[in-house]
Amino acid sequence: MHFRKIAAALCAVLSVTLASAAAASPKVAVSDHKFMVNGKAVTPQAYNVDGYNYFKLRDVAYLLSDTTAPFNVTWTPSQSSVINLISGQKYQKVGGELSASTLSSLKVSASTFKVLLNGSAVSFRGYLINDNNYYSIADIADAIGFEAGWDNATRTVKLTTPDPDPEQPDNNNSSNNNNNGSTTPGTPTPAPTPEPVFTTGLYEVNVSSSLTVRSGPATTYPSVGQLSKGDKVVVDSLANGWAHLMDTSAGTSRYVSAGYLKRLSDYDGKTEPDEPFTTGWYRVKVESKLAVRASASSTAKKVGQLSANAEVVVDSLANGWAHLMDTSKGTGRYVSANYLVRVRDYSASEGEPDDQVEPPRTSQIDGRMTVIIDPGHGGSDVGATSVDKVYDEKHINLSVAKYLQSYLESAGVNVIMVRDTLEEGSDLTLRGKVMERYQDTADLFFSVHHNAANTAARGAEALAQVADKNGGPTKILAEKLLEEYRALGVPIRSVVFREGSHGDYYYTNRAAASLYIPALTSEFCFIDNAEDQQFIDSEEDLQAEARAQYNAIMYYFTQVEY
Repeated sequence: MHFRKIAAALCAVLSVTLASAAAASPKVAVSDHKFMVNGKAVTPQAYNVDGYNYFKLRDVAYLLSDTTAPFNVTWTPSQSSVINLISGQKYQKVGGELSASTLSSLKVSASTFKVLLNGSAVSFRGYLINDNNYYSIADIADAIGFEAGWDNATRTVKLTTPDPDPEQPDNNNSSNNNNNGSTTPGTPTPAPTPEPVFTTGLYEVNVSSSLTVRSGPATTYPSVGQLSKGDKVVVDSLANGWAHLMDTSAGTSRYVSAGYLKRLSDYDGKTEPDEPFTTGWYRVKVESKLAVRASASSTAKKVGQLSANAEVVVDSLANGWAHLMDTSKGTGRYVSANYLVRVRDYSASEGEPDDQVEPPRTSQIDGRMTVIIDPGHGGSDVGATSVDKVYDEKHINLSVAKYLQSYLESAGVNVIMVRDTLEEGSDLTLRGKVMERYQDTADLFFSVHHNAANTAARGAEALAQVADKNGGPTKILAEKLLEEYRALGVPIRSVVFREGSHGDYYYTNRAAASLYIPALTSEFCFIDNAEDQQFIDSEEDLQAEARAQYNAIMYYFTQVEY
């Protein structure tokens, strides 16, 4: 069977201390779930955060140190905000692993540490709980290469590491040999156990995850498919430890290592054997999005994503990674084969399939939070004004944006300002030019505005990108932003997804979408409404507005890659 990874359902933490600017605190409690590693019960310190499990990164490394998925965790005082993970390296204990906190109260905020895996930045969702960093084990499992599963019946989190390579011989069975290879003196050599006679018949795949199917009886032959644990196949011949699968309409010359097959019975000629994973059309089976990577590794650069139920053509498979058929729109694109279900054969006569790969919603995943702040209007464009001309967007937008800049920078966020003076900003296309200049690093474009209508309209709204109407980065941010505004007492209107003839109706949202940058416009209140003016008539009010925006943005970065 395939283990089902639960996105964001589990998390892990590195035990290091840091101070972080406070974001909106999630609901946190000690977890009452059970935990297992390769079938063995373990007891790490765990918390439940907004319904999901989180536990320490060093605990995970400690628990996996003697498995096939070890990794080490290091931290250098001179780089106090950087965590280094080294895959394949045995974990070095520092003390305190699996220890539980004795504090009765909890202090929670968004984690701002940068995480490197083998020297490259990776994006892990995380929180700082009582001065310890906690990260999503779903993200870590993808990066390190193990499975994170959930058994709902027993309410157990199950971590499972890969079996040793099924095609590698076991060279460790040498307990009866001394250093020169001879038998131990005085110990009689046991009679060899007769090998069972391998016969044709119905067999079951006996591996924990998957078994490679090859075009010939050796590991040097190319992979032509993959069988999962529990699959049933018919073997019609055996040679040198390699079982040949019975030829069917789906393929010939398919071999697997016989050591990973368990005989069930003679073949009755009626039972339909399971077909190996082969090339053809496949359907994506995930709850939200499936990452598309530049190479066959969970640490490779993310080059796109596939939506649930998208259909793609797979032209090769190796080590659990499916390669998507090259099209005019993209080459070198891989996805985890565990999240694909075969639909049918593919024929070249069908022509090039429609490309289903969506661009990643951020232009650059580099481990650093980068935000472009746009104080709307400016220069000769004063924007919305109050009836008595006391308030206008040119001034208020800039004041709020500068407070927001200060709050974000104090939390380690890289901030780029579209304008920082009253004289700039009259040219709307300035926003697009700034986006183009920073498209390789920008994770978010955030535009600060205040509304105006007929002096009677009131409240706050957020203008999100139409691509996220059914869920996505800007919808996440918009909903959190309005939640923060509601806490200030501002009436809440809605999240707006307005579509035009060329995508997003609003220019900044449309320009950002063309560069794969999530963009949101905040309309805090109606500047021409006397009641709404009470939320912007003092420096304290402008600071409160900026703080609400800061809280929403920092929460946003716990939910998306950056």
